[in-house]
Amino acid sequence: MKKFYSLILLITLLFSFSIHAENKIDEISLKEAIYQALENNLDLKIEKTNLEYSNESLKIDDSIFIPKFTVSLDSSERNRPTSDIFGGADIQKNESFSLNLGLEQKIALGGTLNISLYNSRTKTNNAFSTINPNLYSNLTFSLSQPLLKGFGTFSTKKDIYIAANNYKINKYKLKENILNLIYNVEDAYWNLVYAYQNLDAKRKALQRSKDLLRQNEIKVKVGIAAPIDILEAKADVASYESQLIQAEQSIQTAEENLKKILNLSKQDKRVIPSDTPEVKTLETDLNEFLLEALQNRPDIGQSKLDLKNYNILVRYARNQMLPDLQLTASYYTTGQGGTQIIYGPGNPFTGEREIIGELKREIWDSMKDTVSNLYKNYSFGLKLSVPLSFSRERAQFAQAKINMKRSLLNLEKVENNIYSEVKQVIKEIQTNLKLVKANQIALKLEKEKLKAEEKKLSVGLSTNFQVLTYQRQYAAAQTNALQSIINYNQTLSKINKILARTFDAYNIKFKDFLKE
Repeated sequence: MKKFYSLILLITLLFSFSIHAENKIDEISLKEAIYQALENNLDLKIEKTNLEYSNESLKIDDSIFIPKFTVSLDSSERNRPTSDIFGGADIQKNESFSLNLGLEQKIALGGTLNISLYNSRTKTNNAFSTINPNLYSNLTFSLSQPLLKGFGTFSTKKDIYIAANNYKINKYKLKENILNLIYNVEDAYWNLVYAYQNLDAKRKALQRSKDLLRQNEIKVKVGIAAPIDILEAKADVASYESQLIQAEQSIQTAEENLKKILNLSKQDKRVIPSDTPEVKTLETDLNEFLLEALQNRPDIGQSKLDLKNYNILVRYARNQMLPDLQLTASYYTTGQGGTQIIYGPGNPFTGEREIIGELKREIWDSMKDTVSNLYKNYSFGLKLSVPLSFSRERAQFAQAKINMKRSLLNLEKVENNIYSEVKQVIKEIQTNLKLVKANQIALKLEKEKLKAEEKKLSVGLSTNFQVLTYQRQYAAAQTNALQSIINYNQTLSKINKILARTFDAYNIKFKDFLKE
């Protein structure tokens, strides 16, 4: 029986430990939160797949210069009745087998080079055939090259250039997403810090209110204060309790917002920030900030590459307005083999001839003749194709120019946005720094006023209402001081984002994301 109770106790302890583990509290610094977001954030993982996809697209477009090897086999048998005396048989029968090996290569100037080795074997029952079976080989080099429309490395590699630029654009998008993610983490982190600090301030304000209520209750009992003082103090206690509940709710909201970014929403553990905000002064120079932003911002890089792509399309569309002039050229050699039948005297029309010998040459002999270049053949030609109207090509050229103009305007728009953001954030950081200093002074004065008024109340030189008023003012000053410091730190984060300084600020290497 004791063993049974011991087992139950052990299970209970293990269950309690598991519950405690699920609800454990994790303190986390801002840098740890950023690194965890970079590792776990789902939006960032999705953006990484876009970069991987564009890299594969680049490989696809680059594959046009990979040679293509072809093999074709053909076997046939044909039987037909003879219609004349030269048929060589009543029913003429032909059997053939062929093997063709080919290699096709796209060249940089836009043409296509083909090399093919053709081998065939034919056999017939035609009595007039002197080589039976007949072996034939053919080695051909052929070239098809555009001379106007589609000519040149630019037209050939157009899609490769665009795919390479698109890959770089997606790198910039990934970088921009990282900057935005880190800024969101910083913003959510400082909001959570403020929520905890605000909760602490509300608790202290509630405690001051409760202390005053107890003092008033004692004074009323001894008859040196009116009952109305208790009602006023109770009303303030109730107000601060309501504010405390709201502050606790704000912590839950801010914490969930941070956990969502860190991909921790499914976990029950609490996340408590360990860092406290500091007021770090920052020198601001408009011209230096503008130059830094224009050099480093991912969106400006994307817009420039987008403009490059449309410039490529304009040049390609201009080329497509030219006539289509094609040069075709080929050079080939042949070889022959098989079994050559040597006939003696006789009547060839009746097939009554005596076979006195055979001369055999294998397929290798035929191929040897072909490779030895014994029988030289060549051909070349020009083909001109001109549409009766270039209206379609002109419209495509006009569309390409419109798109490039639109991209140029978008680049100008991005630059204007950068100018505006930099000027606004400089004003914001200067204003917030002034607010921090002003609110700290106000907080110090309100604290001194409250202490002085509490001393006056203790010697009967002030009223309960006056002390309550100063308590409210001090609590409001605390809230303003805390909020201004948080706002200042959030503005520092915004500056890092606008100037793309975030990577250096947290010693993050962007190239590490490209290796994963």
